[in-house]
Amino acid sequence: MFDLNLIPSSPGVYIYRNSENKIIYIGKAINLKKRVSQYFQRDDALGQKTLQLVSQINKIDYKVVGSEIEALILEASLIKQYRPKYNSQLKDDKSYVYITITKDKYPLIKSAFKSTLNSDSIFYGPFPNSTAVKSLLKTIRHIFPYYSSHHSKNKCLYCHIGLCPGPDISISNYKKNISQIKNILSGNFRKLLSDLTKEMKIFSKNENYEMAKIKLDQINAINYFISGWRNLNNLYQQIDLPEDQTNKALAELKMILSPHLNNLKNINRLEAFDISNLGNKYFVGSMVVFQNGNIDKNEYRKFKIYSKDTPDDQLMIKEVVYRRLKHPEWGTPQIILVDGGKPQVSAANSVIKNIPIIGLAKREETIVIKNDKEWTEINLPKNSPSLLLLQRLRDEAHRFANKYRKELIKKNTFAN
Repeated sequence: MFDLNLIPSSPGVYIYRNSENKIIYIGKAINLKKRVSQYFQRDDALGQKTLQLVSQINKIDYKVVGSEIEALILEASLIKQYRPKYNSQLKDDKSYVYITITKDKYPLIKSAFKSTLNSDSIFYGPFPNSTAVKSLLKTIRHIFPYYSSHHSKNKCLYCHIGLCPGPDISISNYKKNISQIKNILSGNFRKLLSDLTKEMKIFSKNENYEMAKIKLDQINAINYFISGWRNLNNLYQQIDLPEDQTNKALAELKMILSPHLNNLKNINRLEAFDISNLGNKYFVGSMVVFQNGNIDKNEYRKFKIYSKDTPDDQLMIKEVVYRRLKHPEWGTPQIILVDGGKPQVSAANSVIKNIPIIGLAKREETIVIKNDKEWTEINLPKNSPSLLLLQRLRDEAHRFANKYRKELIKKNTFAN
């Protein structure tokens, strides 16, 4: 009749049909094979109503999705559409939860039981699991803040923790949030991500990096939201692993630089250069490497400066980058970062044409880019992940160069 071994161990929705091919039960699962198999264990492990359901199963259909969140939303949609007999019998229909969106000037979003549904509202469901609904709404609220009750003219507690739009949001901006929430509750994740990506690119092209970053954060949150959570009760716990921060930094850096650098498709390798000198004797350069999401000290290189015996950062940067390019076996960076502003970027650009070069000027921590004959200067918020990454690499290049210079001084001292 059906082979349980053919059912995948993936998140999804399972559908039981009877001998007349009528849908009699719909459920969701983190692991379809494991969940469905539980229905066919020993009879004494099942309740009477469940035994009655199992005795009528003639066919099992299933739909694989990307995460439990998608399974939850699909389950609710299918239950609403088909109203299977045993979904009501195995669980009191009155205990099913709905998510409602009112038609007020500023729509309110909240959960409700069937008995309290307002026919004037838009509603999604029914959801068999009220705990999952609470977690779902909490997560959505972190991404797209909404009102759950009419707001006063003063800021509330939720405003201060970023879960409420506040008393001064425009109707158009608030309704845009509501529209995006509707996409989530309807399972239209692809359209939502596409719309947000288009908005992000427009903001970035117009150099509105603050709004572009907000859109990028929403995209990352939604991807995180739908990609593999195993327990809805823990859905919005903050997981802040180093690799998570690195991925955010690289995604943001790509978003910021792409409008100004041609053909920047990814950032797998980033090299940072700096010069260190003391008096008229010790001039050195350094190259540090960030690749595959980590600083790679095995790829570091150090250079003695031969072209000048008096301080000249521009000429020395030019020499170091030129000598580095003579070693294609070291790999090809997608971006070269130099410590400094327009003079240092110009010096590096004079010897390299096919690799984008950016500078990081210390005073305002300004990113400096030269594209053809045009200069672009970008100032990011101090807590920007991409700025913090660039600062980290610039400072590491400075540390490595200073270390090499001190080694030469020490070696020369003992030699004398």
